[in-house]
Amino acid sequence: MRTEHVRQGVVAAAVALLGLLLVQGVWYEVSAYGTYLEGLDREPTIWANYTLDSQQENIGIEITNATPLIFYLSSRENVGEGENKTTEPKVDDTNNLDDTRNLVEKAVILTVAFFALGSFRRWFSWLGYGMWGFTAFLLIVMVPMSLFGGYSDDSGPEARGALETGDEAGEEQFAHSTFDSTLSLHSTGINFGFDSSGYDLGLVNASQRDAVKESPPSEGEDGAEAFIRFAGEVSISLGDGIIAWLVAPSIPLLFHFLGSKNEENSEDFETTGADESE
Repeated sequence: MRTEHVRQGVVAAAVALLGLLLVQGVWYEVSAYGTYLEGLDREPTIWANYTLDSQQENIGIEITNATPLIFYLSSRENVGEGENKTTEPKVDDTNNLDDTRNLVEKAVILTVAFFALGSFRRWFSWLGYGMWGFTAFLLIVMVPMSLFGGYSDDSGPEARGALETGDEAGEEQFAHSTFDSTLSLHSTGINFGFDSSGYDLGLVNASQRDAVKESPPSEGEDGAEAFIRFAGEVSISLGDGIIAWLVAPSIPLLFHFLGSKNEENSEDFETTGADESE
């Protein structure tokens, strides 16, 4: 029994260490870039790096060859601005992510406690596995949902003009817009590639917009210079904190396996000794 207490104590300490790495480590890392391949000189590129942990979100943005992009943004007109707009009450989603973070921290504490109590009652260990799974669910599913839920609210700010392509741009800003995407997996996350294009109506004279909407202009015609193509890639990876927590169950499983082997060896040794004494 004393050996079992020591074993569960070591398991609880190891899980607590991994829980500490989770609380103090990075949960998600996102790196992204997008390049204006057509329509702008010198192919301006937007770079973004984003990290999320148990306390805060950090984002860094860099633009290479920014001058053509600044000129483009300042010279285009926001088409249809203020039309068909209605004011809706905003929903405060700022606390959702913090609530999920607090729930993760409490779940980590309960997981460690259950594994520590496993030396007294075996079913506490099973509760520890269950609480670990619940914590992993919060990290893999609920944290991203809480993070992006606020941005998906219809009452929130909308992307405009040069940053809109594809279906979400609508017919007001871009004409004949297309959006192609690819999705692939890597060892700790996913890669999302995109390629969007269209005719920016904000660069077209008001008298020519209807014609551009009806059919794409040929090269040299009015509106042809408004063609914009924007492509890039987004890579989302699990941070060190989540990876540490995902391997946590391997520790109690390993100790359980080693303990079972030791018990079997002890029983075999006792049986052999009894046979020899007879």
